[in-house]
Amino acid sequence: MKKRFSQYSLWLSLLGIVIGVGQYTTSVYSSNILYIGVVVYLVGFTCGVIAFGKHERGLIKYFSLTSFVVIPLLMMLGMLFFAMNFGES
Repeated sequence: MKKRFSQYSLWLSLLGIVIGVGQYTTSVYSSNILYIGVVVYLVGFTCGVIAFGKHERGLIKYFSLTSFVVIPLLMMLGMLFFAMNFGES
């Protein structure tokens, strides 16, 4: 069980992403559920950092580390495109 933190990182990050996206795609919205999703995602990211620090084998550990950069970039691009469309009207 050498890839323990890598697997925790993958599954917790995916669960946090699913909870976060689920809050915006369903009609049921609760800031508490979104907060829980963010905390679960951050725990997954922390497990990815621990896996990286322990030099665990495999590429699974890079999922949470790259998603921690990609998700804010996508959000920023979405806001930029929204502002561009709003400014042209």
